[in-house]
Amino acid sequence: MKFLHTADLHLGRTFHERSLVEDQEYLLAILADELAADDYAALVVSGDVYDRSIPSIDAVNLLGTFLARIRLRFPALAVLLISGNHDSADRLGYADSLLSKLGIHIGSDAEKAFDPVVVEKDGERVAFFLLPFLAPGCLRGSSPELATAELATAGLASAEPLRSQADLAAEAASRLAIAREAAGKAGATATVLVAHLFASGGEESESERVFLGTAERVEAGLFGGFDYVALGHLHRSQRVAPNAWYPGSPLAYSFDEADRKRVFLSVGVGRDGDGDACAVRPIAVLPKRVLRRLKGAFEEFNAPGAFSAFREDYLEIVLTGRRLVENPLVLLRTRYPYLLSIRQDEALQAMEAAKDARFAGLDGVSRREGRRGAADDFALFLGELYGRADPAKLALFETIAREAEHETA
Repeated sequence: MKFLHTADLHLGRTFHERSLVEDQEYLLAILADELAADDYAALVVSGDVYDRSIPSIDAVNLLGTFLARIRLRFPALAVLLISGNHDSADRLGYADSLLSKLGIHIGSDAEKAFDPVVVEKDGERVAFFLLPFLAPGCLRGSSPELATAELATAGLASAEPLRSQADLAAEAASRLAIAREAAGKAGATATVLVAHLFASGGEESESERVFLGTAERVEAGLFGGFDYVALGHLHRSQRVAPNAWYPGSPLAYSFDEADRKRVFLSVGVGRDGDGDACAVRPIAVLPKRVLRRLKGAFEEFNAPGAFSAFREDYLEIVLTGRRLVENPLVLLRTRYPYLLSIRQDEALQAMEAAKDARFAGLDGVSRREGRRGAADDFALFLGELYGRADPAKLALFETIAREAEHETA
């Protein structure tokens, strides 16, 4: 059985103050076309459907229109979504009881993750377990007295809710192992876990909202019994365990991701001739506009016809040279309408070095004592304005500063 795996749509996101609604609408059209290109039984979206817990009207309309269109276009397709850490679980899943009757299943309640959605096609029965982002308190630890699979799967628990990702993941894995075994006994030919978490060993990028340190990472090996683990949260496409994959976000959401190819994952579950439980094939995603980071001198970018091949791309330009250019974004945007960011790292570093050098050359008690005073700052200010600190102005400032000190003493 084949299904299409994606994640981290972040509908409604803005990028450098620019709305990405048009880009995301284009992306969803590509996603629908890919569903038509192969014999898929299901679409899986592993969390962060929206970019904000209170999504914008445009974001809600994007998702609603997309779901309506693919339901009409592919009436037999199962649609499986879970909430991520950017989503509000309650808001995303508010109509799940209604939508599930239409084949659109939204996993937003962790306690319901142990009751799988079974998708049937051509004699195969695949059990999908929808595990949303594990927010603190969403699960309680199972009581030691629980002796049967039925009680554990029912989620009967002790009084204290679990808080850490490690404890929540361990509890979920324990219950899922029981539920997975029950699904196999009930006739499932394969089992798939859909989850939104930060797997240990996964490589993050600057556009995710990640946890600090390593305490909130989860061992992917906890879910080793599944034929496939459809992960979301990390924006780089990667394999983090023999059976666990992140498709990555289908659009790049930071310029440090500009050189990364964006993909959907086409997944086939069921034993093949080599004994593998799943076959995974990346499907390239070509966005409406590509993110690019370009580097060079201001004069190069400002030359007529320069870099015309990138005029329709989202650009970040890193200017070289030690001279600071004033208002470069305004000056260059006439040539590059989708220029979003300008960086002048070399020039700013040169300015800081010059300030430090001027401060090192200042006379006075404050410098000799190894600290900078108001007069030193004023001297630097004059140097920035006029190239040098006028001694008469500096003396006047020091006089006024001393008088102010006496008045407030």
